[in-house]
Parts: sequence; structure tokens; C-alpha cells
Amino acid sequence: MLDIKTGISLQMKQTISQVQMESLNILSMSMTELREFLQNEEIENPLVEYLPGRQEEAPLLAYREYDSFYSRKAQNENREHELYQVENGPASIEDMIIMQLPGKSMGAEEQRIIDFCIHSLNRSGYLPISGEEIAAHLKLPSELVGHVLSELKELEPQGIFASGLEECLCLQVRGMEQEDQLTYMIEHHLEDVAGGKISSISREMKLSSVEVRKLIHIIKNLNPRPLNGYGEERAQYIFPDILLSFQDGQWTIRLNEKGTGNIGINDFYVHMMESAQDEELRHYFEERLKRARFIMNSLEQRRRTLEGITEGIIRRQSGYLLGREALKPMTLEELADERGIHKSTVSRAIHDKYLLAPVGCLLIRDLFTTGISGKNEGVSRSTAKERLKALVEGENKAKPFSDEQLAKLLAEDGISISRRTVAKYRTELGIGGAFFRREDH
Repeated sequence: MLDIKTGISLQMKQTISQVQMESLNILSMSMTELREFLQNEEIENPLVEYLPGRQEEAPLLAYREYDSFYSRKAQNENREHELYQVENGPASIEDMIIMQLPGKSMGAEEQRIIDFCIHSLNRSGYLPISGEEIAAHLKLPSELVGHVLSELKELEPQGIFASGLEECLCLQVRGMEQEDQLTYMIEHHLEDVAGGKISSISREMKLSSVEVRKLIHIIKNLNPRPLNGYGEERAQYIFPDILLSFQDGQWTIRLNEKGTGNIGINDFYVHMMESAQDEELRHYFEERLKRARFIMNSLEQRRRTLEGITEGIIRRQSGYLLGREALKPMTLEELADERGIHKSTVSRAIHDKYLLAPVGCLLIRDLFTTGISGKNEGVSRSTAKERLKALVEGENKAKPFSDEQLAKLLAEDGISISRRTVAKYRTELGIGGAFFRREDH
């Protein structure tokens, strides 16, 4: 006989809602990712008003090697204010242009015009001399100069040989699906685009605000300086997410919001929502408003979380951030417990983020390291490895230290670890044993 039992089982299960998940994703975004996210929100949501930061004021750090960070000197030498970089190419601008031209079909007069135009380019890639002036200077027909110029303006990078910014941008939108609208906006509303005056453009061009936002997004992603950075060594760029300064014994924490910008609510559409008679339209605006407020709340939560974590880092690593002390042990769990949040939240918050401190620009995750157990609780593993590496580099290569000798030398420096731990750290550093390090003289 089948025995059926009934009962109530009580279980507690923690789940993360879709809203919480998106808020955590916003927390994990780097400054570059966040800026792109906010730009897209403005395009998709008419109630969102994106307020771009002043890029020229945002610290932009460049470094040439993938595995190195800035020293204080490098920071000062490598500050830039432009992101446009052309990847490795021909040795000169002239070579880059000539290789795109059909050499056999060029006559001597065409070659004179091309040479003159190439050497008249400014650093941005513009040709500030008119076709008439070139014709007069070279004593050649204006029609021939105009023909050669039109050919040069077809070359890469797009926008080269333009007379100025407007023509440079217009050349880059040729062939696009919205070419006519983009060209008109560039020629008649470029200042409105720069000022974010969406409603003015929308009324004059008889387009919806969503359409205008999409067109503006395209224009803002064009290259206003085709030759900027051409021929230079390719660089990597870092936007520090957190800026630290130390003065009169006090630390100041700032999030680099000038690089990301921020968002607000578009009052024009809020008024339209409040006065809307159509229930469906009103519901649409209410949902968009709810979305905008959610993003704003998530940004504020992101700011508070990053500032709190940074305060915890400063309390533990102040000496290191000033370049006065070695890195101390610090774990994600410690900061999570201190802030009353989960370890994974701290991990998301510091994901791919950089911190600019007096000592230099640092990947925040590199500041977290476990300590050595026992008597060395205040010594991080990275500090022990650095000292071990220094001892090996300074040893007599004819008589290199054994692991036991290295352990004794480290103990003299206050780092008490076993011979086996020395061997482990040495292997992790890629340093061979004493036998392999011996050099006969």
C-alpha cells in the first residue's frame, strides 16, 4: 500500500532579481564602459539626458607597455588629451598617401599638386588652403586642382584633406544610410550637437528626439582629426576611475566622473508625460521615467560603494600609496566585512578599475594580496617575493644562495618563512635553483 505523507518544509533561499543584477553590472563597469552605457541609455530613453563630462579635464594616462604602470615621471610625460590613434602603418604620411594613388596614371602636374597638398596638411589632417590658392601658387588650372583635390579626399583615413571640421565630418558620413540627415545636421547644427540641444534640432529638422539622439551618437563617434597621432608609437590608454590626492595629512577621494559624465531627467518629456491624454503614451513615459531613476540610483550606489572601498584601501595601504612603505596584506573579505557587503560585490566594484595615487596609476586588484601566516601577518606575499627577488639579483653568481640561505636572509629582514616556501615563491617568480643560477668566471 502506498504511504503518502504530507508536511511543510521551510527553506530560505537567496535569489538575485534582474534589477539587482543590472545594478551589479553597472557597479562592475569601468569608466569607459560606463560612458558608453550612459550614451546608449540616452539614445534609447527620451527621458534620459546625458551630461557628458569635460573630457579635456579628465586625467587620461597613456603607457607604452602592456605589463607596466606609470612612474610619477611617466605620468607627467605621457598625459594626453586625445584618444585618436592610427595603428602602425607606413613610415610617413607621404608614403601612406602615395601608396593609395594610382601612380601610373598621374602626370607631372598632378604630382606637383599632390606633393604641395601633402606638405600643406596641418597636424590634424586638414588642408587649410583653398583650391583657388593652390592653383594660383602653382600656376595651374583651377579645374585640374579641383579634380586632384576631390581624389585626395577619397583616401584613408577618412576626412583627410578636408578644409575644416565640417567638411571632415561630412566626408566620413558619405555612403551611410542617413547621409543626407547627418550632412545637414553637421552643416547647420554642429554647435547644437556640441551643446546637446536636442529639442532645437528636433524641431528644425522635424525628427523625433530618439532619431536626433541616434544621429548625434553617430557624429560623436566620427574622427575630427584624421591624422592625430599618425606615425607615433601605438599607446595604450588608461582612464583612472578613482583619483586620490594627499595634502596636509588628509586624503581626498574623487571619482573620475568628468570622464564618464552623468545623466539627468529631461524636463521637456516629464511635462509631456504629465499632460498626456493618451493612457498608453502616459504609461510608456512612466516606464521610461522609472528606468531613468533606476539608473540614477544605481550610479549613486556605485559611487558610495567605490568611495567606501577606497577608504578601506587607504586605511591599510596609505604608506604604499604615498610610495613610503611596502604593500601590506589585504583581502577582499576584510573590506567586504568592514562595509557589510558580500565579497563578490567588492570583486565586481574593483573589476578592471584603476586608481591614480601619488605613487602612480595602479590596477586596484593588484593592491589585494594575502599575508604570510605566523609571525609575518603584516607582510604581504608580494613584499616577500620582492625581497626574495632582490636577494637573488644581488647575490654572487659564482656562489648563489641556496634556498636555506635565502630563508635565513629573509628572516633577518623580519620575513620568517620556511625553505619550502622560499622554493615555492622562487618558482612562482620564474627563478631557478642555485645550481642553475651559478655562473663560472
